[in-house]
Amino acid sequence: MLLAAACAGFGVHTAPPPSAAERYCAWYGDARGGTLYFGQAAFWSAFHGPGAGPRADLARAGPAMIGRFNLARERLLEPLDVSAGGDRSGIWDVLAHDNGRLYFTSYFESAGWVDPATGVTRRLASLGPGLNELAHGPNGTLLASRYVEAGSVVHFGAEGTLLAEHPLRAPPGFAALPKTVAFDPSRGEIWVTTDLLPAAAGSAARHDAYVLDAAGRELRRIETPEIQFVAFAEDGTGYRAEVESRRLALRIVPPAPADADGGRLVPLDDDFPTQLDFVQDIQMHPDGRAVVARWSGRVHVVGPELRVRSLRLPALEPGGLYYTAALSDGRVCATYCAGVTVVCRDLP
Repeated sequence: MLLAAACAGFGVHTAPPPSAAERYCAWYGDARGGTLYFGQAAFWSAFHGPGAGPRADLARAGPAMIGRFNLARERLLEPLDVSAGGDRSGIWDVLAHDNGRLYFTSYFESAGWVDPATGVTRRLASLGPGLNELAHGPNGTLLASRYVEAGSVVHFGAEGTLLAEHPLRAPPGFAALPKTVAFDPSRGEIWVTTDLLPAAAGSAARHDAYVLDAAGRELRRIETPEIQFVAFAEDGTGYRAEVESRRLALRIVPPAPADADGGRLVPLDDDFPTQLDFVQDIQMHPDGRAVVARWSGRVHVVGPELRVRSLRLPALEPGGLYYTAALSDGRVCATYCAGVTVVCRDLP
């Protein structure tokens, strides 16, 4: 049974646990055609639970599920089961592709795709493990970050054919682990955010952003400001969530060649708690609005006229994190990593 509740003006929608042995939660997602699709994974609960650590999720087998939420009716639909049998890693990222398929990663195991209309599922084992976040590539292809030491950007075709793999060159004394990937269709560039982890104990991590050309050659690297997430609209308009000191802003850069001024910087928060919060996703709404979602439940909606509307979703339990937010009819709905939960609220 799918459960829904009202909480001080919020709609809180929680699915039954996918497994009795592990606590899954709603993770990265993508909205398409009035449905918010999202991965379900037990990574965070395992990471912080008994036998804690980044590989603790592998201790138990469980289902691999993609959640579905109807944005117009605000109700959870039955999830898509993409289990391959014996899965020990849940679904991490989900990308709704123009070809109608949903592509997904499972990090410790193989990525894959599912046709939501038929349920036909294929695993792309030849791409290997370690794939994290997904993005549209050129001409219907896809990009994925391989979040491992000496990490890379993986470029593959719609059927799973490996087209290229672009290793990231780390600064001396660091390992480069790529996170968010995005393709700029107007310039033919690949953007990558990273965790640069130091080899020396006690040294601070960095979070440089890399810009690569289509062949994977590094064009430039940005250390400051910290770019927490980057996305591009279909026309090549770029959206970058930038943090400098305690200021969070959204930089909007028009498609090439109209980029001489570096775009417009739209302030979002002048007191951003850098140690406690993070911009986890930017979703593009068909009407041109950008939806910026933060772990804390703060959501900023930025219109084409640069008007900002901000709201806060509730912290329903300690340690809960918001991931992906989408718009529908004046409402914001976001995946919440605290059980398999989606929370909705009116846009101010």
